[in-house]
Amino acid sequence: MTAPKSRLSFLPSPGSTTPYWLAETEQPLAKHRTTCDLPKEVDVLIIGSGYSGTSVAFNLLVEEQYEGSVLMLEARTTCSGATGRNGGHFRSYYNLRSHEFETKYGKETAADLASFEHYESNRIKKIVKKYGIDCDLKEKESIQTLDHDAMTSKGLKDYYAFVSNPFIPAEVKKVVKVYWAEEAAQVSDHPGTEMAVVVPTLSLWPYKLISGLLQKALDVGLNLQTYTPVTYVDPLDDGRTKVSTPRGEVIAKKVVFATNGYTKAILPEFTTKIVPVKGVVTHMKHIEGQPKTLKNNYYLANDYINVRDDGSVVVGGGHDTYSTLPLAEIMYNNTDDSEYPYATKDYFHNYLAKNFKDLKHKVFVNDYTWTGVMGYTSDEFPLVGELGIYGRPNNYIVGGFSGHGMPRIWSSGKYISDLIIDKPESDITHIPSTFKIDENRMAESKFEFIEKLDAEDKQNPRAFKL
Repeated sequence: MTAPKSRLSFLPSPGSTTPYWLAETEQPLAKHRTTCDLPKEVDVLIIGSGYSGTSVAFNLLVEEQYEGSVLMLEARTTCSGATGRNGGHFRSYYNLRSHEFETKYGKETAADLASFEHYESNRIKKIVKKYGIDCDLKEKESIQTLDHDAMTSKGLKDYYAFVSNPFIPAEVKKVVKVYWAEEAAQVSDHPGTEMAVVVPTLSLWPYKLISGLLQKALDVGLNLQTYTPVTYVDPLDDGRTKVSTPRGEVIAKKVVFATNGYTKAILPEFTTKIVPVKGVVTHMKHIEGQPKTLKNNYYLANDYINVRDDGSVVVGGGHDTYSTLPLAEIMYNNTDDSEYPYATKDYFHNYLAKNFKDLKHKVFVNDYTWTGVMGYTSDEFPLVGELGIYGRPNNYIVGGFSGHGMPRIWSSGKYISDLIIDKPESDITHIPSTFKIDENRMAESKFEFIEKLDAEDKQNPRAFKL
């Protein structure tokens, strides 16, 4: 019988697979340390240098011109977690899951979720333009293909829930286009497509986005410390927090946990609330001299496709190759991003030729395949807010984005920065109510999928214990 994993085993692993985004660009902030030593005391301490932590730091220091001291601690290199390992696409849900959200939360909340993500893309476009962030940001279209009766039935329910919702603005609805039967197959270039839904999306270079934003924050006072994993976080009687690292301790007036899939390593109360789940992504380079092929991004079943301007393609998914034992043990409740199943790598071999008729005879080489650690909640909404009711005053969390962070993180981080500076409630950045941490969500958290895997694992019954 395998012993339960220790808490610290959920910290970022020392080694990792190499993502395209980190290998194919300069990383001036990779090993950055603003000061040789850690400060003894700070006003705000942010744990994590990904999109969430960067949003908090940038909005505090650059947008709000916060005058207090801000320290960011990163366990490995800058932006080496999920943000630097995603697919480089920014796809809002729009119609996706609309029927489910309406059934569970009502029409108004479902509308808020769809509208929030639509306008979130506009917000990040404005920030990139305003501050001149060079991150290869491109506006594109994403095509969702539905290939069989079950998928089409669900797609129809979602689409009609979306278009019939009176609380969704007309300007949001009008950007969603639907095609059927032969026209759907033609538009998508995907044989067998019965229904195709086309929505606007963004493509970007995630590391360049984060490093560009962080540099702006560094210019106005951010202290960034890489290779400084946090091992313990202890509330003090005076309302401050002692943060321990291998390099020493820091006393902080306020602490932000932007730790996503690694949260349980330092917040044991989140052991069953945010579970690490790994995903696999590959970069496919076309043979030199081939003409460019796909121009749109795609959402095929559980896979997503991001087409780069140079004709190369980034694909994430392959979930079915590791959703059952024994390979599931590599991917679920596991923060080691140095390994992934070879079955998934095989799945991505000749992927484009298998899925697009016009690419049947084109040759693509998978030059990078990597994995990253996401943080999943049981309802797949992030946990965002203050942790005072859990015995951690002046502590905040922004995590658990469940593999759908790009259209949700920016405003969530800004919401936290607003709480930190005590903005009036009427001026606090809006986020959907389903994002906010509360006692009910914490109490109801239950991962049926992992419990099912644990029950099925007769040989190693503790492998999936949360």
